[in-house]
Amino acid sequence: EALLATPVRISEILIGKLVPYFVLGMGGMVVTSVAAVVLFDMPLRGSVVLLLVFSALYMLVALAMGLLISTAARSQFVAGQIAIITSFLPAFILSGFIFDINSMPPAIQAITHIVPARYYLAGVKTLFLVGNITDLLWRQAAGLFLLGGVFFLMARRRTRRRLD
Repeated sequence: EALLATPVRISEILIGKLVPYFVLGMGGMVVTSVAAVVLFDMPLRGSVVLLLVFSALYMLVALAMGLLISTAARSQFVAGQIAIITSFLPAFILSGFIFDINSMPPAIQAITHIVPARYYLAGVKTLFLVGNITDLLWRQAAGLFLLGGVFFLMARRRTRRRLD
């Protein structure tokens, strides 16, 4: 209630909600990437800076999707269930992580274009295994940027300055 009484804009409130989770997510990404390279001898043929930028972009998309889900759900439990159904499961099944996207039926391949993890996974694979192939990375980053913009704008539009 106190936050809603201040002259802060809705966009600023949403960004304030994102910052701590962004920092935690990026920290986890750094730890995971270092573990992959040091403990598992995974080659990192691309730029560390590009990996950080690409991961930051994916993190923003995932957080914007979370904000959108939180505007649609009435309780934390329901938000968690929606998040599992709309992001966690599709990230595994439709991102190309388990099943190759090219071997999926055309209708399912079309659905994969709205799964942010599809773009992130392809970009990270490129950075780790191939290197800085800007043509491939640019397409993946554009997909993430577009989805992130749509999710954030939808979340901003659905956020109200009143208590329900």
